[in-house]
Amino acid sequence: MGSKKKVIKISHESGFRYLVRVMSTDIKGDLPIHLGLTRIKGVNRRLATLIANKLEISLDTRIGTLTEKSIKDIEAILANPLEYNIPPYLLNRRKDRFSGEDRHITEAQLVLTTKQDIERYIRTRSRRGIRHQYGLKVRGQRTRTHGKKGTTVGVSKKKK
Repeated sequence: MGSKKKVIKISHESGFRYLVRVMSTDIKGDLPIHLGLTRIKGVNRRLATLIANKLEISLDTRIGTLTEKSIKDIEAILANPLEYNIPPYLLNRRKDRFSGEDRHITEAQLVLTTKQDIERYIRTRSRRGIRHQYGLKVRGQRTRTHGKKGTTVGVSKKKK
């Protein structure tokens, strides 16, 4: 009747850490590497899996068991993925508007760049900018019933 939770058994060797800091992000040590790396802003599962494969780390390996050297290697790959033969289509800033090159940005730089892009859209009065300005859906979603922030559609009940 009751649901059984899957229990993860972790051997508590001297090298296991419960919190690991990668690219200024704290990651729980009991997460598998391909899921743990996705906690870093700007890293998706596909990129995280590819990084683990490049470093020849098993996907079952827990983040807490990684050595300092492998964490430094992960940070090096995220800092400049093109040097490590990561395909350009996995980067999040392809053909940058100002530099013209393919880049991958993470963490605070990603938040700042996204904010600057939205401000540029608003300043140039593009369609996307206007929709951002008014708080509407930007990517073509329907807005008849959703995205109205508080207003309701439908029949109201009569008060007695």
